[in-house]
Amino acid sequence: MSRGTTKDRLPDGQLRFGFMWLSSPTPTATSKAVADRNPDSLDPATQMDLARRVEDIGMDYVFFADGYITHGENSARIGHAQPHISAPIYAPVVMAATQHIGVVTTMHTRYLSPGVIARLGANLDALSGGRWGWNIVPGWKTPEAELLGAPTDTDHDLRYKITTEAVEAVKTLWAARGEHVEFHGEYHDLRGSLIGPHIEQQPWPCLFNAGVSAAGQELIASTCDFAFTPLPDDYSKVRKTVDSLAERTEAAGRSPVDVNMAGAVGVLLGKTDADAQEKFAWVRDSLDMGAARDIATELMGGSETYQENYEGEFDDIARTLGLACGSKVLVGSPETVAEQLLDLHRETGVRGFMFLPVMYDAEQIQLMGEVFPYLQKANVWTPPAERGWSW
Repeated sequence: MSRGTTKDRLPDGQLRFGFMWLSSPTPTATSKAVADRNPDSLDPATQMDLARRVEDIGMDYVFFADGYITHGENSARIGHAQPHISAPIYAPVVMAATQHIGVVTTMHTRYLSPGVIARLGANLDALSGGRWGWNIVPGWKTPEAELLGAPTDTDHDLRYKITTEAVEAVKTLWAARGEHVEFHGEYHDLRGSLIGPHIEQQPWPCLFNAGVSAAGQELIASTCDFAFTPLPDDYSKVRKTVDSLAERTEAAGRSPVDVNMAGAVGVLLGKTDADAQEKFAWVRDSLDMGAARDIATELMGGSETYQENYEGEFDDIARTLGLACGSKVLVGSPETVAEQLLDLHRETGVRGFMFLPVMYDAEQIQLMGEVFPYLQKANVWTPPAERGWSW
């Protein structure tokens, strides 16, 4: 197991890049054809090979989405987000294969107590040598709550209120480093000493959240290092979220540059623009609309982030959500995709991107790496090695 390089915070305004992990046969496109073409998500050797490739091309972190329930029989039939690896279980596979890249795992405050999250997180941070990040998710899906025996009667703002307190409890446990803790909140009450190992990053590991609602932005502004949001075609919606978060961050007594708003963006590359467009047409034509409709029903029924960003005819929304989870898809050669990223950066103000690969084959990873030199030439990206592998 590689101990890695502790990733320090460096809010320098340069772009940061994340990589949505291959957590299922096809995490981003509702297409069995894509699932059949992707590497085997359940094979540790395949995961380790992918991890090394992603680190070598210059990504800052990999991101493990997670959940507990199926998305319906259509998704299961084509391998879309099913079967789905468990984030804290498979993250060590990536950690073992790499030395510098950040590894972000999702853990839900609705289903896991602060003590459990603090314990898992400290182990993952120690195991990686200080490279772990926590994607904080309140947990909004009623079927998940029913499956796990969690309360089902909490509305959106209350869930974020409970989550904010849970994060404070987790941070209190981390800061104590095994000393006795007394935490008496409105929703969480705990006392005792948490066994080591303890966190390596200081003052605590890197924190992520995807909230775009007022309650979500308050949590991000007060305590998180990264926010992320889907990037729809309407850039003005993204700019509004970026500006709002910056205002809230300043109101919380922090610099807006301390929080990196990352845009989740689909990517499909080719050696030429024509090659990329041909691949895109193949993926688009292979989408399974039954699975896409299931995903749209789930996301539009409970997530304020998606309700805020998507409108129109249901099948149009479903088709959009069935390809790169609803994010804008950048299609082209490495130079063309770099130009599109620069345009998004200028128009929206986002200072990072989370790549949602439409396909995960080795050629796609190689071509992603060929995007970065164009960004370096534009003075918006510095190779991770030159900035100490920082977040």
